[in-house]
Amino acid sequence: MRGRPEETDQDLWRLVHVVRRRMPRRVLLLWTAAVIALAAIAFGIVWAAPLFAVKDVRVAGTSVLDPAEVASAADDYLDQSLLRADLGAIASEVASQPAVKSVEVSRSWPSSIRIEVTERDPYLAVPSGGETFLMVDSEGVVFDEVPELPESIWNVELREPGPDDLATVETLKVLQSLPRDLADEVERVETPSPAAVTLNLADGRILVWGDGSENDEKSRVATRLLESGYEHVDVSAPDAPTVS
Repeated sequence: MRGRPEETDQDLWRLVHVVRRRMPRRVLLLWTAAVIALAAIAFGIVWAAPLFAVKDVRVAGTSVLDPAEVASAADDYLDQSLLRADLGAIASEVASQPAVKSVEVSRSWPSSIRIEVTERDPYLAVPSGGETFLMVDSEGVVFDEVPELPESIWNVELREPGPDDLATVETLKVLQSLPRDLADEVERVETPSPAAVTLNLADGRILVWGDGSENDEKSRVATRLLESGYEHVDVSAPDAPTVS
């Protein structure tokens, strides 16, 4: 039994509508599959091709550290695909060296690993054994040893310098708080205990600072007393200083 002409026309247009709606999706799926396939092929080529194998390691930013020693952190990846290099593992190994403050590791296409190091800057020089000086940064980390006292950094006597040593911590607080004019007069620092930071001035006078608390008040009191000509000034208790 034949349907009515108008029903046949409606069915035909409904079919056309369905085809129009579905064709773009099918085409999109085909294109997506093709792109994924091409990406997989490209990835496989990069992963396996000798052209993208690691041939050298480039190191930047070192002065204390030996660049060759830093580069050795990536030795396991030489002649392997650059994609296989574990940049995080390389960075962790480099960062384990005391002189490293921070490090960034990246791929340099087509065949290099780049390691960019930021080294610690010396802030204190601590005599060691009477012949060398330990280099300590502004965070209290000991990272190097040198034969001579460098210029423009603090000469500080500490028994066991380090970021967890209270004497080191208090000394850093004091030195980082000193006003410029007073800091310029300091020739040497002694810290026999955390509460006994002592500044030896270039003119031979001695300023006992104490610990790293109340630094602003200690600065005002010390400046006033030193200007009065006293040879020995103790501001460890700034509300009750002593002089001689």
